[in-house]
Amino acid sequence: MVQVQERLKILLEANVITKEASKIAAEAADRLGAQAPQAPLDMLITHLATALTRLERGEELEAPPESMFKEVQQSVYLQNAMEEIRWVENRLGSILPEKEQKFLQLHYVSNFQQMGGRSL
Repeated sequence: MVQVQERLKILLEANVITKEASKIAAEAADRLGAQAPQAPLDMLITHLATALTRLERGEELEAPPESMFKEVQQSVYLQNAMEEIRWVENRLGSILPEKEQKFLQLHYVSNFQQMGGRSL
Protein backbone atom coordinates (compact mmCIF):
# COMPACT_ATOMS: atom_id res chain seq x y z
CA MET A 1 0.00 0.00 0.00
CA VAL A 2 3.03 2.25 0.22
CA GLN A 3 2.99 2.76 -3.55
CA VAL A 4 -0.68 3.74 -3.42
CA GLN A 5 0.03 6.31 -0.71
CA GLU A 6 2.96 7.71 -2.70
CA ARG A 7 0.88 7.93 -5.88
CA LEU A 8 -1.93 9.73 -4.06
CA LYS A 9 0.52 12.11 -2.38
CA ILE A 10 2.03 13.08 -5.75
CA LEU A 11 -1.42 13.66 -7.26
CA LEU A 12 -2.51 15.69 -4.24
CA GLU A 13 0.63 17.85 -4.21
CA ALA A 14 0.18 18.54 -7.93
CA ASN A 15 -3.45 19.59 -7.27
CA VAL A 16 -4.68 16.86 -9.62
CA ILE A 17 -6.87 15.44 -6.84
CA THR A 18 -8.46 16.83 -3.70
CA LYS A 19 -7.68 15.85 -0.12
CA GLU A 20 -11.07 14.17 0.34
CA ALA A 21 -10.67 12.22 -2.92
CA SER A 22 -7.23 11.07 -1.79
CA LYS A 23 -8.59 9.92 1.56
CA ILE A 24 -11.48 7.92 0.07
CA ALA A 25 -9.21 6.38 -2.60
CA ALA A 26 -6.72 5.28 0.08
CA GLU A 27 -9.54 3.68 2.09
CA ALA A 28 -10.79 1.91 -1.05
CA ALA A 29 -7.28 0.53 -1.66
CA ASP A 30 -7.15 -0.72 1.93
CA ARG A 31 -10.44 -2.54 1.36
CA LEU A 32 -8.88 -4.56 -1.47
CA GLY A 33 -5.91 -5.45 0.69
CA ALA A 34 -2.36 -6.56 0.03
CA GLN A 35 -3.42 -9.32 -2.38
CA ALA A 36 -4.45 -6.75 -5.01
CA PRO A 37 -1.96 -6.69 -7.92
CA GLN A 38 -0.11 -3.38 -7.99
CA ALA A 39 -0.64 -2.27 -11.61
CA PRO A 40 -4.44 -2.66 -11.73
CA LEU A 41 -4.71 -1.31 -8.19
CA ASP A 42 -2.76 1.79 -9.22
CA MET A 43 -5.08 2.33 -12.19
CA LEU A 44 -8.18 1.87 -10.03
CA ILE A 45 -7.02 4.20 -7.28
CA THR A 46 -5.85 6.86 -9.73
CA HIS A 47 -9.16 6.75 -11.58
CA LEU A 48 -11.19 6.74 -8.36
CA ALA A 49 -9.33 9.73 -6.92
CA THR A 50 -9.63 11.71 -10.15
CA ALA A 51 -13.30 10.74 -10.51
CA LEU A 52 -14.10 11.99 -7.02
CA THR A 53 -12.15 15.16 -7.72
CA ARG A 54 -14.09 15.70 -10.96
CA LEU A 55 -17.31 15.44 -8.96
CA GLU A 56 -16.10 18.00 -6.43
CA ARG A 57 -15.05 20.34 -9.21
CA GLY A 58 -18.16 19.81 -11.34
CA GLU A 59 -16.24 18.34 -14.29
CA GLU A 60 -17.58 15.59 -16.57
CA LEU A 61 -16.12 12.49 -18.17
CA GLU A 62 -16.87 10.67 -21.41
CA ALA A 63 -18.28 7.17 -20.90
CA PRO A 64 -16.10 4.18 -21.80
CA PRO A 65 -16.75 2.63 -25.22
CA GLU A 66 -19.60 0.12 -25.06
CA SER A 67 -17.39 -2.55 -26.66
CA MET A 68 -15.06 -2.27 -23.65
CA PHE A 69 -17.92 -2.44 -21.23
CA LYS A 70 -19.69 -5.54 -22.64
CA GLU A 71 -17.10 -7.91 -21.18
CA VAL A 72 -17.46 -6.27 -17.77
CA GLN A 73 -21.23 -6.76 -17.88
CA GLN A 74 -20.66 -10.51 -18.34
CA SER A 75 -18.07 -10.82 -15.56
CA VAL A 76 -18.71 -12.96 -12.50
CA TYR A 77 -17.02 -10.15 -10.56
CA LEU A 78 -19.43 -7.40 -11.57
CA GLN A 79 -21.44 -7.79 -8.36
CA ASN A 80 -18.25 -7.49 -6.30
CA ALA A 81 -17.36 -4.34 -8.23
CA MET A 82 -20.82 -2.89 -7.60
CA GLU A 83 -20.48 -3.58 -3.86
CA GLU A 84 -17.26 -1.59 -3.80
CA ILE A 85 -18.79 1.24 -5.81
CA ARG A 86 -21.72 1.35 -3.37
CA TRP A 87 -19.20 1.54 -0.52
CA VAL A 88 -17.54 4.52 -2.24
CA GLU A 89 -20.92 6.18 -2.72
CA ASN A 90 -21.85 5.61 0.92
CA ARG A 91 -18.49 6.98 2.04
CA LEU A 92 -18.90 9.96 -0.29
CA GLY A 93 -22.51 10.55 0.67
CA SER A 94 -23.75 10.73 -2.92
CA ILE A 95 -24.30 8.57 -5.98
CA LEU A 96 -21.63 8.59 -8.67
CA PRO A 97 -22.67 9.45 -12.23
CA GLU A 98 -23.22 6.44 -14.48
CA LYS A 99 -20.17 7.25 -16.62
CA GLU A 100 -17.92 7.23 -13.55
CA GLN A 101 -19.53 4.02 -12.31
CA LYS A 102 -18.80 2.29 -15.61
CA PHE A 103 -15.12 3.18 -15.50
CA LEU A 104 -14.89 2.06 -11.88
CA GLN A 105 -16.62 -1.20 -12.79
CA LEU A 106 -13.91 -1.79 -15.41
CA HIS A 107 -11.15 -1.17 -12.88
CA TYR A 108 -12.70 -3.13 -10.03
CA VAL A 109 -13.53 -6.13 -12.25
CA SER A 110 -9.94 -6.15 -13.51
CA ASN A 111 -8.65 -6.16 -9.94
CA PHE A 112 -10.98 -8.93 -8.82
CA GLN A 113 -10.10 -11.04 -11.87
CA GLN A 114 -6.40 -10.76 -11.13
CA MET A 115 -6.98 -11.44 -7.44
CA GLY A 116 -8.96 -14.55 -8.33
CA GLY A 117 -12.11 -13.28 -6.69
CA ARG A 118 -13.28 -11.35 -3.68
CA SER A 119 -11.62 -11.90 -0.33
CA LEU A 120 -12.76 -8.83 1.59
